[in-house]
Formats: sequence, C-alpha cells, structure tokens
Amino acid sequence: MNAMQNTVIERLLKRFDAYADLAALIDADQLKQRIDLPRHKSLTDHLWCVVGARESYTKAIDQGVWSGFACSMQSFEVEDFQAHLQNSALAASDTINAITDWTPERASLLATFAEHEVMHEGQIIRHMYALEQSLPESWVWA
Repeated sequence: MNAMQNTVIERLLKRFDAYADLAALIDADQLKQRIDLPRHKSLTDHLWCVVGARESYTKAIDQGVWSGFACSMQSFEVEDFQAHLQNSALAASDTINAITDWTPERASLLATFAEHEVMHEGQIIRHMYALEQSLPESWVWA
C-alpha cells in the first residue's frame, strides 16, 4: 500500500467517526424532514445510501470488483441508522485493513468509496443548515 492509499484510508475512517457523531445527535423528526426543493433528499435517504454504499464498497474491495449497490436496511429509525452506520464502518475498516493485495481496481474502488462518503457529507451539511440544525464538530467541512 502506498502513502496516498494510507492517507485516503485514514481520512475515510475519520468520516466514519463523523457519521457516528451525527447519528448520536439526530432524532426521529430530523430523519424525515424535507426541504421543499426539487430532487431534495431527506436525512433518511442520505444515510440509507451511505450505509448501502459502505456495504457495497466493502464487498467490492474485498472481491476486487464492483458487483452493484445493495443496502441491508429494512427499518429506518434512529437506532437502526446508528447500528447500521457503526456496523458498516467496522466491516469496511476490517476489510480494508485485511487487504494485502492492493490492485489498481481495489485502489480505484477505495477512492470512489471515499468520494461517496464526502459527497453525502456535503449534501447533509446543506440539508442540516437549511433546516437550521447543527452538526458535530467532527464535520470539518461544516
């Protein structure tokens, strides 16, 4: 693994922690709040996608090839998101740390995974600010 991959992994793990901080602060009403704008997503929509991407990219990095998006979440309460965000972060971290053969495909999947986390982070920041909600200090882009 090269220095850039180490940096991407380090930053990705910090994003996992930031999402856990957010999950610890949100309530059921915040999950469902929407902004009256075209194509706007609720916090539920964003967090479901984050969990699904974590599960999908973890599988892809492990196998060395993208095999599609899937999310295991069946219920969408605060506790469900807290548990799934934690479990998906642990699974991703364990898988990433276990990889010894960082092929170009795996490195590309890792980079795209990190981009996805940050992309949703930006969208969630905008969402929370529009609803005049606060974010944890770990959300460095906020």
